[in-house]
Order: sequence, then C-alpha cells, then structure tokens
Amino acid sequence: MKVYLTSSLLLTLVRSSRKLKIQKLLLEALDSHQRFFTSSFSIHLLLQGLEEIDVTKKKQILGFLEDLTDTIFELDTESLRTQILMSETCDLEMAIALKEGMEEVFVDLEREVTSLPLLVVRNFFGETK
Repeated sequence: MKVYLTSSLLLTLVRSSRKLKIQKLLLEALDSHQRFFTSSFSIHLLLQGLEEIDVTKKKQILGFLEDLTDTIFELDTESLRTQILMSETCDLEMAIALKEGMEEVFVDLEREVTSLPLLVVRNFFGETK
C-alpha cells in the first residue's frame, strides 16, 4: 500500500511527546509492506514548524525523510488545480497524494479529517493521545 505522510504527522514524529508511539505505528506499517511517500511541500511545512532549530538538524531531518520515504514528490500545478476544485474536501497535501496515486494518507490532527472515495485518511492523533 502506498501511504502519504503529511506535515502534521512528520511534525509530531519530530517534536511530540507521542513520537515513540508514532514511530511504533510507522514500524508496524513498514512491517506490513506499506511504502511511505511525502512531498517537498509537506517537508517545507515541517521545516517552517521547526524554525527554531539549527540548519544542521534540519539537514539531518531531511536526510531521515529521504531514507524513510520511497519518493519525495514535487509540488506542481495539477495538484494546485485539484486542491482548488476540491477545496471543501481536501487540502493541498491530500491533493498531492491523490494526484500521485496514494491509497492512504497519515495525519496527526485534533480535528476530524474525512476520507475521500480514493484516499483513506488515518489520523494518528486519536490512536496515540
């Protein structure tokens, strides 16, 4: 299964007190042969959320994400168009995941995120709080 890792999940993986629980769930997903993907946009959002850390740590995080994921997708105009057309049901990260053929998207948000017909949303917040 192809899984898109959002910036909310990545930020939790780096900064939250729940990161060990998240790591365990991600390892279980890897053991069940799920493949992880993300985008340059999601990494940009992550790094913006980590603005207080130094450049060396940001480079380490980028290297970790390159190792964790099969591919880091680029932000393109097709994804932007998809998000504009579906703005009530998906954000830009979900639009990228849809465009790239992901089957599932992992988020970590307090608010409810609705799955789409072609994209299942798994919210780690409820699983790890």
